[in-house]
Amino acid sequence: MKIKYLFIMAALALCLYACKKGSSNKSSASIVGRWYQNKLTINQQTISTGATASATYPAMDFDTTYYWQFNNDNTAFVSSGATIFTVTGKSSPLNGNGQPLGGKAYYRWYKVSGSLLILQLGFIPTCYNCSQPGPDTVKIIQLDANTLVLHENVDTSSVYKVTADSYYTRAR
Repeated sequence: MKIKYLFIMAALALCLYACKKGSSNKSSASIVGRWYQNKLTINQQTISTGATASATYPAMDFDTTYYWQFNNDNTAFVSSGATIFTVTGKSSPLNGNGQPLGGKAYYRWYKVSGSLLILQLGFIPTCYNCSQPGPDTVKIIQLDANTLVLHENVDTSSVYKVTADSYYTRAR
């Protein structure tokens, strides 16, 4: 009887592990598509004093140049418009030709692992035998059919600790 009980418990444990693994793949598939930014909250803490500041930017501050694109082949890119958002305000810097800054960053792969979004920046040839940056990890606060909320540490220098919560809506 003990052997039968142990066999049943082992089979149940294997089934639970398989179900958990399957749900992770489901999350990864549900992030595929284009997600437009519609809100940003930035929090900053000064390390030496503990002083805090925050800023929230609503949907009207974002246009269709602010988005994430997650592809079926596990590649991704993020597009940022010309405005830079900080806890003290926003600015629209220009490049040397007087054109607004902004652009896209390409990620050669991404994966969703539980509540984490892991992104590997695409190879940028800067010099021969230079090491490339490791993967970035962003926490997924919410991911459903229409909403994606990402939490990331933007700056953890010796001066500031800055975090940002970015809100997105799936493109239709």
